[in-house]
Amino acid sequence: MQSSVLSSKRSKFMPLKFACLALAIVGALSVAAFAQSSTRSQNAIDGSGMPPTEFGQLKKVDLNIATAAELRKLPRLSPGSVTAIIESRKKSNFKDWTDFVNRRLVPHFAQDEIRSLVTI
Repeated sequence: MQSSVLSSKRSKFMPLKFACLALAIVGALSVAAFAQSSTRSQNAIDGSGMPPTEFGQLKKVDLNIATAAELRKLPRLSPGSVTAIIESRKKSNFKDWTDFVNRRLVPHFAQDEIRSLVTI
């Protein structure tokens, strides 16, 4: 009789034990997943969103000579904007930031974000 009562108590708490174990495993896995991050999502010290170079300073992207791969690393630039920049500078290099803006190659919200990350 006593063994059936003990067996009944074990079966009552078994789902609770499995739920706690599953929760612990999911928690451990999520900590590992959140700990991993790409370099693009890490903010630089100045908050620009671009990772620092090996010397700790940001390297600005020159819009007149940057490759498509370098331009794609800039925030908020679509593949179409990257192509438009490259095609526009083939006709003539950008003289300054105002010249770049006046050509309307990227949306205003992208201009605001890349302003401090580029040079001409």
